[in-house]
Amino acid sequence: MISDEMREIFNEFVVEAEENLQKVEENLLELEKDPQNEELLNATFRAMHTLKGGAGFLGLKAVVEVAHAAEDVLGKLRSGELTLTPEINDAILEAVDFIRSAIQRYEAGEDVETPQDLVNKLRNLEQGEVKEEVPEKKGESIDDLLDRFGFSHLKGKPIEEILEELILLPPDERPAELIEALDRIVAKGETEQEAKQEPEEEEEKTIQPIAEVEEKREEKKEEPKREEPKKEEKRPVVKSEGEKVVRIDVHKIESLMNLVGELVLERNRLLRIFQKLYDEYQSKTVDELETVISSLDRIVGDLQLAVMKTRMQPVKRLFQKFPRVVRDLARMLGKEVELVLEGEDAEMDKTVLEKLEEPLIHLIRNAVDHGIEPPDEREKAGKPRKGTVKLSAYYHGDRIFIEVADDGRGIDIEKVKQKALERGIISPDRAEKMTEKDVLFLIFHPGFSTKEQTSEVSGRGVGMDVVMNTVSAFRGTIDIETEKGKGTRIVLSFPLTVGIIRSLLVSVNGRLFAIPIYSVLEIIQGEDAQITTVSGKEVLILRELTIPLINLGEALEMGGGNVGYVIVSQVGSQKVAFTVEDLFGDEEVVVKPLGKIIGEVQGISGATITGDGKVVLILDLDGILKREMRAITFV
Repeated sequence: MISDEMREIFNEFVVEAEENLQKVEENLLELEKDPQNEELLNATFRAMHTLKGGAGFLGLKAVVEVAHAAEDVLGKLRSGELTLTPEINDAILEAVDFIRSAIQRYEAGEDVETPQDLVNKLRNLEQGEVKEEVPEKKGESIDDLLDRFGFSHLKGKPIEEILEELILLPPDERPAELIEALDRIVAKGETEQEAKQEPEEEEEKTIQPIAEVEEKREEKKEEPKREEPKKEEKRPVVKSEGEKVVRIDVHKIESLMNLVGELVLERNRLLRIFQKLYDEYQSKTVDELETVISSLDRIVGDLQLAVMKTRMQPVKRLFQKFPRVVRDLARMLGKEVELVLEGEDAEMDKTVLEKLEEPLIHLIRNAVDHGIEPPDEREKAGKPRKGTVKLSAYYHGDRIFIEVADDGRGIDIEKVKQKALERGIISPDRAEKMTEKDVLFLIFHPGFSTKEQTSEVSGRGVGMDVVMNTVSAFRGTIDIETEKGKGTRIVLSFPLTVGIIRSLLVSVNGRLFAIPIYSVLEIIQGEDAQITTVSGKEVLILRELTIPLINLGEALEMGGGNVGYVIVSQVGSQKVAFTVEDLFGDEEVVVKPLGKIIGEVQGISGATITGDGKVVLILDLDGILKREMRAITFV
C-alpha cells in the first residue's frame, strides 16, 4: 500500500515508469533487427536500472525483483557475455508486461506477489541456460492449465484458437506463462520425434548462429566508420526537454479551454456590435476603436491557439503501442511483417487521441491478417518475403490525417460485393449501380466479413464498424483505396480540435442552424442543382455522380421549405447533399453540449451562441444521415 505522504512521489513514478517501459519495449523490438546495437542496449539497460531504482525507493518489491533480474540479463547483453536471442527478448518483454500490470495494481492499492517463475526464467537466461521452464505440472492437460490460470471459459476450443485469444489480450491481462505452456504443448506434439532423431544437428544449429554473431561483433568493432552515425543518433536534448515539461491536471486545462471558448463568443459579439457602430457613426474615436478591436481580435485568436495546443499531444504516444501488436500478431500468424511509423511528431486533440487506439488496432490487425500474405506466397508473387504496414500522420489544412497502408494482396472488390449480397446487406439492384468505392465502404457495415471461418484475430464482422463509429463521433471522415496484388490504404481525418470549430450558418424554414464547415465539400445554388428521383427518393446529379439528397426541413420535422442552396457534404464514408433555404457566411463557434435536461438528440451535436447573441443548434450530419438514409444506403 502507498501511504498518503508518498502518493505524490508515486504518481510521478508512474508517469516516468511508463515512459521507461515504453522505451525498453521499443528498444527491444529494434534490437531484434540489430542485436549488436550497443547504443540501444545501453539505453535499454539504463531505462530498466532507473525503473528498478524508483521502485526500490517506493518499496515496490515485486517490481524491484523482476526489474533487477531483467537488468542483470541486459547487463550481460551489454558486456557481450550473452547474445540476444528470441528467448531472451520474449522474457524481457514478459517482464515489461508484468511490471506495467504490477504498477497499475499498486496504484489501485492491491498487494502484488513476485512472479517467481518469471524471475527464475530470467536468472536461467542470465546464466546462459536456454532450457525452458515448464510451468505446467506433470501430466497436466490443456483444460487443467486453463482452470489453473482462470481461463476455464476457453475449454473445448482448439488450442490454436485459445492461443490467438490469449495473445490478443491487453499486455497487462495477457497470461504469458499460460501462453508459453500451450506453445510448448503444440511444439512438443510437432517436433518431439524429430528432436529425438537428430539431437546433434539441433545442437549445431544453436551454436552456429552465436559463432557467426560473435564474428560480426568483432568485425563491427574493427569498423570505426559505422560508429559515427550512431553517435549522431544520440538524443542529448531529452534531458533538457524533460526539464521544460510541467504536468498540469487535465481538469485545469478543460477549465481554461471553456474560458477561452467564452472569450471567443464575446469577441464575436463585440465584432458584430462594432460593425453596426461603424455603419452608423464616422468619427476619429470609432477609427481608434477599430484599431483596438482588431488588435484584440488577433490576441484572442493567438490565445485560443495557445490554449488549444495545451490539449494537443503527439501521436507518438499512440503509435508507440503498435510495434508490439504487429510483432506478436505476425509471429502468431507465421508472417514476416515490418511496421513503419511516420509523422510521430504530429499533434492532435487529446480527447480524440485517447479514443483512436481501438480503431487503429482493428485496422492494423486487418492489414496483417487479411492484407499481408504469408512469406512463401509473397515470394511467388515477386514481392519481398517481409510485408510492410505503414502507419503515418500528417496535416492538411485544419485537419490531421491518420493513414494505415499495407503492401499486401489488396481487397477483392467482387468478393466483398458477393458477400454483401449473400448476407442481405445490399440488394441485387443496388449492387449493379454501386461504384468500386461504394463497394469498398461495405466493409465498414456492422457484421460484415469476407472470412469464411471465424478466428480471434478477425472474421466476426466486428471491428471495422467500430472504426466508422469513432470517426463519426469526432466529426471525422474516412477514405479507402485498394489495388489488387499491391495493397490497401485507409485514411482517417479529424479536426485539430473538437471544442471550437468553424461553421457555416444556414437557415431552414426561417430557423438558423450551424453546419461544421470541414464537412462541406461544395455549395450549389438551388436553380443550378440537377435534382431527380431514383427509386422514389430524391438525388443530386453532380458530374455524373448520383448523390443522395436530404431536405433538412423535412429531416428536422419542420416542413419542406424552399431549396435556396444545395450543400454537398462528406459524411463518414459517403457524399450526401442537403437542401437549405439561405446561407449567412461562416463563423467560428464554440460547441456546447445540450445538457442533461435535453439529453442527446440524434442529428444535433450541440449548440452555440452567434455574434449577435442568438442560440444556434449545431447539426450532426452523420446523425441525420443515419436516421434518414438507411434505406438509400443499403437498398
